[in-house]
Amino acid sequence: MNNESNLSETIAGAGPVAGFFVLLVGIALVLLWLNMNRQMKRIDPDLPRGRSEVRIEQEKNAIAQMEESAEQDPDAAKQ
Repeated sequence: MNNESNLSETIAGAGPVAGFFVLLVGIALVLLWLNMNRQMKRIDPDLPRGRSEVRIEQEKNAIAQMEESAEQDPDAAKQ
C-alpha cells in the first residue's frame, strides 16, 4: 500500500512538469512558425530558378506541345 501511495504521488507531481513541458514546446512551435513566415516574406521572387523548376517548366511545355500536335493531327498519336 505504501508503494501505491508513493507511485500516485510521483505521478501527481509529474503532471504539472509535463504540462509545463508541453507549454514550452507549444511556445517554441509558435515562435518558429512566426520566424519562418518572416523569412518567407524576405525571399526575392526574382531569384533565378533552380534546376528542378526549370525541368518542370520544360516538361509542361513539352506536354503542351504534344497536346497541340495531337489536336492538329489526331491520327499521328495512334501510330
